[in-house]
Amino acid sequence: MPDVYGRRMDRAALMRRVGSMEQMAYVRPFTYGEGRANGVKAFDVSNGTGLDFTVLESKGMDMVGMRYKGMNLHYAPKSGTVSPALADMNGTEFMRAISGGMLYTCGLLNVGNACEDEGTGHPFHGRMKTTPAEQISVDCGWEGDEYILRLSGQMREAAIFGDNLVLKRSIATSVGSKSVRIRDVVENQGFEAQQLMLLYHINIGFPILDEGSRLLLPSRELLARDETSEAHAADFDRLAGPIDGFREHVYRHRPAAGSAGYTGAAVVNPRLGLGVYIKYDTRQLPYLVQWKSMRSGDYAIGLMPSTCFVKGRAFERAQGTLLPIAPMTALSFELEIGVIEGETDIQAFEKFVEGL
Repeated sequence: MPDVYGRRMDRAALMRRVGSMEQMAYVRPFTYGEGRANGVKAFDVSNGTGLDFTVLESKGMDMVGMRYKGMNLHYAPKSGTVSPALADMNGTEFMRAISGGMLYTCGLLNVGNACEDEGTGHPFHGRMKTTPAEQISVDCGWEGDEYILRLSGQMREAAIFGDNLVLKRSIATSVGSKSVRIRDVVENQGFEAQQLMLLYHINIGFPILDEGSRLLLPSRELLARDETSEAHAADFDRLAGPIDGFREHVYRHRPAAGSAGYTGAAVVNPRLGLGVYIKYDTRQLPYLVQWKSMRSGDYAIGLMPSTCFVKGRAFERAQGTLLPIAPMTALSFELEIGVIEGETDIQAFEKFVEGL
């Protein structure tokens, strides 16, 4: 039974108070009509009790933005939303086409540095982030006393004489909820074994990220990406206000997890009494990659559950950490992104992390 503006309401109680449920919650399709986003198809989702987000149908069903009670939660890069038709992945041009937002998906065959592996070239962060979805469906309806809003679709990564992988994604929230649940199923529809790389690039920005904000991340092992990151590894969880010219720090953590395999991390702004958290299963996603960019104008913190680091496919092959998927089989991945609101929520999440 959802909490609707401080009152617990079942289906009948809520329906007595509205004409259509669209008065409370909705999923609305739209198409961008100008600039480099022109033609990009998307959905605006509102659960009616404070949580709003945008899903890009044309770009891997990624979530370009998220707000809670009107307050921004995500990081939006200067490049903005860019149509896949205009996204140049060659060289460093990808830096001018990254949509960022609350979530963009990296994979399925490469994460991180562009590279060549076994004679095949792989673009920076792979192809999912610029792959339009197909077989889209939207379902808004009652499941018992819960009003569920659900989007689903699938993206294919395939090549003649090569891989044939399909990512099937479901994104769901509900009236009264402060979270979004993402369930992905990756199918190998080919007749040869493949090796996956997958990273969920979750990006938190101002005002959740600000001077005085705190990072809650239960790291039990840390690997720095480069010398700059290594030099500041002891301060991985120290957040600052914007710093001109800051060079990004990137770490791969092995997070502590509970007996069932679940872990979590969060950025909390005590001044606002608000934060953003993630929870996921380390049996599916063993790592959490942290992107720390305190740079003025590029001010963000990334909390990124993953199967790998961000040094590219050739690096992971050398480390023996590519994730195998046999022909005609599937792997599942589940993730929750949500809001921490108020001192009680903050203390509860702190207790959760400390108990891992």
